[in-house]
Amino acid sequence: MKILATTTLFSAVSALVLIMASDSIAADDSTLWSALAEGGKVVMIRHTQSEDAPPEVSMHLSAERDCTREQNLSEEGRQHARALGVLFQEQGIEVDAVMSSEFCRARETAELAFGEYDAWLPLNLLEALPADESEWLMEDVRETIGDFDGEGVLVLVSHRSNINTISFQQTEPGNIVVMEPNALGGFSVLGLITQQ
Repeated sequence: MKILATTTLFSAVSALVLIMASDSIAADDSTLWSALAEGGKVVMIRHTQSEDAPPEVSMHLSAERDCTREQNLSEEGRQHARALGVLFQEQGIEVDAVMSSEFCRARETAELAFGEYDAWLPLNLLEALPADESEWLMEDVRETIGDFDGEGVLVLVSHRSNINTISFQQTEPGNIVVMEPNALGGFSVLGLITQQ
C-alpha cells in the first residue's frame, strides 16, 4: 500500500511538472511570436518531417531537381508545413522573403508553408557542402541574418546541422529559431518555437 501511494504521488508530481513545463514553453512561444509580429526578425526553420531514407539518399542533392532521387517530406511533414504557414498568418507575421535550401524536403516545406521562395545554396545540408567551402558558406548565412533590415520577417528553411552551427539550437522538424539582427551586422538568438 505504501509503495502504491508513493508511486501515485510520484505520478501526480510528474504530471504537474509536465503541465508547468508545457505552460512555460507556451508562454515562451507567445513572447517569441509577439517579437516576430514586431518585424525586423529572422527565423531559421528546420524542414518538417521527412520519409526514412539511407544516408546516400538523404545527403543526395539532385542536379536536375528531381525529387524522386531525394529524400522527401512524409505526408505528416506536408501537413505540418501547411500548418506552419497558417500559424504565421494567424499570428499576423509579415513575411518579407523566404529562402530555402535546394534540397527537395526543404523546398517543399518552404512552398507549402509560404508559397513563393528562393532556393539558396548556403542553406543546403551542411554535410553535403564541399568541405573547403562550408565555412564561408555558413559565414554568408550569418552575414545575411545580421544585415537584415526589413520591416517584416526573413524566413530561412534549412537543416538541423546548419541551424545548430548558426544558432547553437538543437531543433526537431518544423522548429523555428527566432533571431534579431543588431546594428553591427551580428545577431542574437531570441529563442526556439517548438509548440505548433
